[in-house]
Amino acid sequence: MPTADTALPRFHQLRLILRERLKTGVYPQGLPLPGERLLAEEFGVARVTVRSALARLEEEGLVLRLRGKGTLPAAQAELPPHLKLRGGLLDNIVTMGLRTRVTVLERRLIAAPSHAAEALQLAPGTRVLKVVRVRRFKGQPIAYTEVFLPQDLAPAVEKTVLQEMPMLVALERHGVRVVSADQTLGAALADLHVAEALRVAAGVPLLRVSRVAVDDQGRPVQFLTGLYHPERYEYHMQLSRVGDATKVWIENDRPPEAAG
Repeated sequence: MPTADTALPRFHQLRLILRERLKTGVYPQGLPLPGERLLAEEFGVARVTVRSALARLEEEGLVLRLRGKGTLPAAQAELPPHLKLRGGLLDNIVTMGLRTRVTVLERRLIAAPSHAAEALQLAPGTRVLKVVRVRRFKGQPIAYTEVFLPQDLAPAVEKTVLQEMPMLVALERHGVRVVSADQTLGAALADLHVAEALRVAAGVPLLRVSRVAVDDQGRPVQFLTGLYHPERYEYHMQLSRVGDATKVWIENDRPPEAAG
């Protein structure tokens, strides 16, 4: 096991190790994993830690826990490790939106926080629309996003519309033509609210994306901050001297059995 000073809880460390063993075939199909006691002894943790790790793997659909038979690797189809979305970056964002499902957690008009006002080039305190969403791929949460838009664009992104189409498509149908975006990648730690939405432990490192979309008139029309699941989302870019399309990849991960 990693050293105790890591930011990840021990059950999550163990989950990651067991997850890797399952994916690489260390635990073969049809045979049970070692029991809780043996795993606890191997990794020097309490049985309750092992139990928590196995419960999370079961939620992911990676194992089946059967009474009297132990914990078995779940049968999974051989799929490519990532779903490749082709085209330019903005096209990829739209395509990803079409291939995923979104739940709107919050949609309301508020006085713009200072960082949102600055990004949208508005006066501090100007009314803006705030939208918070969780995006899922095959039942699994992959992203938690907080978006701010100028107030006049609110009619374009009603809650029912956002659950049916990507926000950029909704804006385009409203007559807004997004032609460019300024984007920054970084890292953040999952707070309790985000951790619950993404089904990760609090404090887990997440990919953080900040993006300001600009229309064909040079007006900032969308300020987005996205926090992405560390194991289900990968950002892949191809670089060359002459430039090339930026790619977005989503990990193909089996949803939990209970997911709809």
